[in-house]
Amino acid sequence: MPVTPAMFSIKNLISTLKGANVGQPAEPEYYLAVCCIVKNENDYLREWLEYHRKIGVEHFFIYDNGSEIPVEETVNTLGFNSFATVIEMPGKRKQVKAYQHCIDRFGKRARWIAFIDMDEFIVPKTDDVHLPKLLEKYENYGGLGVSWLIFGSNNHQRKPAGSQLENFTKRAEVDFLPNRHIKSIVQPQHVRAADMAHCFYYKQGFFCVNEHFMPIPHATADPSVDFIQLNHYYCRSFQEYHQKVARGNADTKRKRKLEEFHNHDRDANAVVDTTILDILKRLENSQPRGVAK
Repeated sequence: MPVTPAMFSIKNLISTLKGANVGQPAEPEYYLAVCCIVKNENDYLREWLEYHRKIGVEHFFIYDNGSEIPVEETVNTLGFNSFATVIEMPGKRKQVKAYQHCIDRFGKRARWIAFIDMDEFIVPKTDDVHLPKLLEKYENYGGLGVSWLIFGSNNHQRKPAGSQLENFTKRAEVDFLPNRHIKSIVQPQHVRAADMAHCFYYKQGFFCVNEHFMPIPHATADPSVDFIQLNHYYCRSFQEYHQKVARGNADTKRKRKLEEFHNHDRDANAVVDTTILDILKRLENSQPRGVAK
């Protein structure tokens, strides 16, 4: 039985008596939203948005970091504007600023917000693959830290046509060192501030845990992927990594180098992992006949 933080705090007592969370509407507009910052990744928007909608994400807060084709234009063209809010945020190293803006501006609209990138897909490994259902178990905590699984190039030199989820099915072993990084799904009401792209500062009495309720104090932890994992399509093809280098880092001054592709890709094609494709197949098979997908 996990020990829950702030279980007997005055804040929680008042919250219980009022039937609502302190400083948060009793019924946020969304149970689960996603926040990301993007630049020139419009080609990946459709699959990323559609997949996360299927596993239970209700809204997206997308920060456009100066894309050549405005993200809002692409979202409108795809017909996704009803569940995506686009915020212009050009400039260098804006990721943490975007995350903080999302917490401050939109935090009260969602019970949970996942902070991930366009090359990251959340993969709930539960029976019903419904992410909000899984998150219900962690409502007493500030956030859930989800472990990376780095996916490789599948030996693609150039960007292949079609779905990246189908084209890139090989990943590193779980104990691959970069897989120690987490990304955070947080309850904004318990967040004090954005720390970095991977983690947050929490209000007193709250903190981030992994899927087994073990505290995660910062941006890294031993990988744990029994119930949930974060597919990180870090490499994609060599051509696409060139584009990644050109985009630059959204959170640090450090410039990516092409040799980093090889450093990751050398070990990132060791295991075939089609978990996310199996989830999509299960979702498709459970879709009632006559209902549009």
